[in-house]
Amino acid sequence: MSVEKSAVYLLVGGGSGGHLAPLIPIAQSIKKIDPESKVIHVGQHGDKLNEMLKSEPSFDNFYTVTAGKFRRYNGDSFMKSFFDIKTNLLNFRDFFRFIRGIWQSYFLIGRLKPSIIFTKGGYVCAPLGISAGLRGVPYITHDSDAMVSLAHRMISKKAELHLTAMPANYYLQYPKNKTVQVGVPIRAEYAEVSDSAKIESKKLLGFDETNKVLLVVGGGLGAKNINTAIVDGSVELLSDPSLVIVHITGHKLFKEVQTKYASLNIDKNRIICMPFSDKLYKYSAMADVIITRAGATNMAELSAQAKACIIVPNPLLAGGHQLKNAEVFENADSAIIVSEERISSSLISTAIDLLNNPDRQKVLSMNLKKNAVLDASDKIAEILVKYSTKNFTPESI
Repeated sequence: MSVEKSAVYLLVGGGSGGHLAPLIPIAQSIKKIDPESKVIHVGQHGDKLNEMLKSEPSFDNFYTVTAGKFRRYNGDSFMKSFFDIKTNLLNFRDFFRFIRGIWQSYFLIGRLKPSIIFTKGGYVCAPLGISAGLRGVPYITHDSDAMVSLAHRMISKKAELHLTAMPANYYLQYPKNKTVQVGVPIRAEYAEVSDSAKIESKKLLGFDETNKVLLVVGGGLGAKNINTAIVDGSVELLSDPSLVIVHITGHKLFKEVQTKYASLNIDKNRIICMPFSDKLYKYSAMADVIITRAGATNMAELSAQAKACIIVPNPLLAGGHQLKNAEVFENADSAIIVSEERISSSLISTAIDLLNNPDRQKVLSMNLKKNAVLDASDKIAEILVKYSTKNFTPESI
């Protein structure tokens, strides 16, 4: 696709790795199509995860705006929410941050004069989308989860297009004629792992090819209940002399988990414990079984690698989006689901059963592979570039 003149793209997202990591392959794809373009990330002020984009050369600049946060928890009754004084006070405070963010976004858009704005997810998308609507600047949303986020519901009316991971019937708030399924953008490092490549990955990371590898990852902030279950069950897990556990705890929970492992009478050489890894694809490549949350981006990455997964969806996240994501995988027999309530009673036994059943691993991995969309970032970039050059209608996709 040829581009007559360079354009300015604002890629907006923050609050979680799932809202930030996909912006990297999108930026790379935009630069492949239009090397002279300016690709700018706008994130949420104070979000430490913004740093994960700073080393990517496809971004030309970085800005932040104040966004605030509307705290709500899936399953809470009206009465419980009403009398949750601390949460209500925080929401009241952040309402004013949100208003401030709208004005910051309004002036930032006026300064940068973007050709198109792409909102990936997170509360920061709301002030940017509202300000774009006030200025008449076109913007396009993208939802990775099997539901519409609150931020995108707030700005959906004036959006030019809604890009989604799942088919349009999962996103009832969007008009079908403006909804296009494109998948979830993932980095090129996530690709299908053959048996020989898995063995090679084990060797490169210092393991024997006969080792079974269990990878446990609960997201950037971690998952306390998963961490506790794995630590408490590590003696039983390591009764298999061939097993190695790679446990990514999350930054906030690392010291606690590390201390608990140190107190146990186990072979510490068979446990790799770390707070976070920006090379997660290397560890997931060698894993035989992966225990994970149901975040849309990490599940898209594991789908591309065709891995056997045990999913523990977080039931408290707003809107219950991880529960909806997990339902999609369970219905397709592409992962084993363990509910939060059953972590302590069945997570370890489920992991042991799957580690000892290569045939079941194969079925899950092949079914999960069917969810993989490997060109999502290219699709999104092409849409953004078409729109920036005014060579776009929803029917042209």
